[in-house]
Amino acid sequence: METYPTPRDLAAADTADITARIQHLGLGAVRAAAIQRYARIWLVDPPRKGVRYAVKNYHCAAVADGDDDATHGAGGADGDDDGDGGMTTTTMMTSSSPSSAWEIGHMTQGPYALDSWRIFCRDVLRGVAADWKGGGREGEFQPEWMRVLPQDKELRACLRWMWMREGWLWDPVTGNKVVLPDDLRRAIQDGRVGYDDTGNLRILCEPDAIAPESI
Repeated sequence: METYPTPRDLAAADTADITARIQHLGLGAVRAAAIQRYARIWLVDPPRKGVRYAVKNYHCAAVADGDDDATHGAGGADGDDDGDGGMTTTTMMTSSSPSSAWEIGHMTQGPYALDSWRIFCRDVLRGVAADWKGGGREGEFQPEWMRVLPQDKELRACLRWMWMREGWLWDPVTGNKVVLPDDLRRAIQDGRVGYDDTGNLRILCEPDAIAPESI
């Protein structure tokens, strides 16, 4: 972020330098190409409030009641020319719609990116909260992260922890939750919790090397 703080900086960066910086994550060249592709799209057509693009095969697409921004195909905003002399088709996205559409659907169709967008960015873009945790709207509405059911183990672990901070034991597969048991609450306070390779919670006999903050 210090070297490439903006999408413009990333788009103009030396791809080899980006690859070297993220090589330890694996697939460095592939990741670097994707990062720069996203940066270039962002410069031309950044995500906008009220404009969403259809996404296929995104099974975690829960939408809150009242979340009915305009939805678009591959074109631009409502009524804009789609580049082929026609007009972009516009529908309304509701909680009962069989399809899904998101503000970054023109940038990616990948579930990890869509889940991350919804968890960390969407509420701020839409202007409904000051941050992804619902800052400034405490007690007034449900932040977007509470409606995401990610497949990625790291995102699952993050949301499990967020739900535990709210006092709930959350199932990342179904989205169901129950009141956090006392033994688990004590384990969290003692730093005796960890996650397995699929992001499932486990109680440890000894404090984890990186103990989470107390809830």
